This record gives sequence, C-alpha cells and structure tokens, in this order.
Amino acid sequence: MLRADVHKPFFRKFLFVFLGCLGYSGLCLKDGLWAYPKKLTVAMAYEELPEEGREEAWEKLAAEKGWPPVAPAKEAKKIRQDIGTQFLQIALCMLFGVPAVMMWMGGQGTWIEGDESILRNSKGVEVPIESITKIDKRKWPEKGIAKIYYEVDGKTKKFVMDDFKYNREAMGELMKFAEANLVEDQLIGDGFERDKFEEEEYDEDVDGEELDEEEYEELVDQASEEGSDEDHEQKNA
Repeated sequence: MLRADVHKPFFRKFLFVFLGCLGYSGLCLKDGLWAYPKKLTVAMAYEELPEEGREEAWEKLAAEKGWPPVAPAKEAKKIRQDIGTQFLQIALCMLFGVPAVMMWMGGQGTWIEGDESILRNSKGVEVPIESITKIDKRKWPEKGIAKIYYEVDGKTKKFVMDDFKYNREAMGELMKFAEANLVEDQLIGDGFERDKFEEEEYDEDVDGEELDEEEYEELVDQASEEGSDEDHEQKNA
C-alpha cells in the first residue's frame, strides 16, 4: 500500500510562528513584571515630591535610593499604560501562537495511504475507491487541495487530499487511484492525473532544448556530409 507521509517543512513553519510568539511574549512579560514596575516606582516617588524645590529634593532622594539623578522621562500614568500594553501584546501573541503550535502538533506522524481499492488516513477515515462519486480539483493545480466525495450507507461524505501537507509525489499517485473509476464529468476543475503523467512522458521524449550556435553548425555540417555521401552513392550506382 502506497503511503504519503507528512511534509514536515509545511508544519515546521507553524512551530516557528509559535516560537517567535513565545519569545516576544517572554520579553513583554519581563517588561511588564520587572522593568516597567521599577520605572513606575521611581516616577511615583518623583511625582510625590513637592513641586517647589523638587529637583534638589530628587537629587538627594535618588542618591539615597541608588536611582538615576535625572528626573524620570515618563509620567507614572504613562508607565502604567505601558505595563498594560505588555500584557495586551502577550494576549495577542498567544492568540496566534497557540493555534500555530496546535497545527504543528496535529500534523506530527500523520499520513494518507491507499491502493486500487481504498484510501485512508491516520485518523482512521477510510474511502473505498468504488464509493467515490466525484472529485473537486479546482484548487489542486495551485494549492494542492482536492475534495473527494464518496457515498457510504447512503450518506455523502468528504475526504480532503492536500499535497502541501503530505509528500507531493505520493499524493499524485494516490489521486490516480481515486480517479480510476471516474469519467470526465465526475472531475471538477482539473484533468486526470494519469493524463498529466502521459504528457510528461511525451515531453521527456521530445528534445526541446535550444541549440547554441556551435551545436547548430555541427548538425548542419553533419547533414551536409550525409547528403553528399548519398549523392555519391547514387552516382556510382
């Protein structure tokens, strides 16, 4: 039975998205729990000082606390907003990161396999070839997605083929199995895979490479010599 294993690079990008979101969330968490709260403490202490003589009092207080002698660049109100922004960014990162890691985990170890009689996947879904009624291949050429419709116990069901998620060559062979009993009217949007294979074989048999000038001259000379030899043979005859 032919098996199309998972195409790991497709799912790996979701892992990278998750790791990026996780790393950025870590930076936001550090700022939200430690960096900005420290700045907030300094700003609040500065603002609590009387406005009259604040600069002199601040220099004395900063020296006692080990804070920078320069007045805080931001007000306490603005720093509180920055702290809230950090946690908001964490929430947004998780909004993208959690589904991404779930996609990555969901693709690990999955497969689709089949032969002349049946298709099935790692989730346990089985599609008898003889039960297939039509295949929607409108997205197959560009996105590698095809929807196989089949009937079991009087109910129409759908089986999705995706050659971006699984080994493309093997998926093409599995699609041939799926199309084996169908006619053109039962295919939507694209032709039979077996016809494409025949066209590829024909293209390989035809030499369509462009000749450079030197190769062209060699062929012309060879043809001229063959023609001269034929004329000489005819005259001798």
